[in-house]
Amino acid sequence: MEERIRAFVDTEYGKVVSAVRAATGRSDGAEDAVQEALVKVLRDGHHPDNLAAWVTVVATNEVRRVQRRQLTERRVSPRTSQPADGGLEGVAVATDVRKAIADLPDRQREIVMLFCYLDASVADIAASMGISGGTVKTQLHRARATLGEALGLEARP
Repeated sequence: MEERIRAFVDTEYGKVVSAVRAATGRSDGAEDAVQEALVKVLRDGHHPDNLAAWVTVVATNEVRRVQRRQLTERRVSPRTSQPADGGLEGVAVATDVRKAIADLPDRQREIVMLFCYLDASVADIAASMGISGGTVKTQLHRARATLGEALGLEARP
């Protein structure tokens, strides 16, 4: 397993961290969550077929757990935050896409990131998330429709 993890770190680590960031809408904590997921693989003896997909799902869940805890803390001690201001058109488009993805329901967002960003197959996504391939396809279809609408794109026939 250690060889698989070394190979993962050399080839897929950066993509998975980016996917977790995009799936959760948070840049902070994504790398830590991915590292924690890798530790979990070693510590608990997991042997997933698709390590990248498994780590992405576990790390995304961890970031969300932290987000929920932070949200609870903010309710107790509210703080204000300033949104980032990007003036370039490319930055604005990328921001629109990130926001549209972040606004997807959790399951759809995870599936989109695994499928589009990590090139995971429907079967790998289904296995790593514990759902059927049909569910993955349905969620992808719905996510594409939602993203197209949010970004003002016409649906393809």
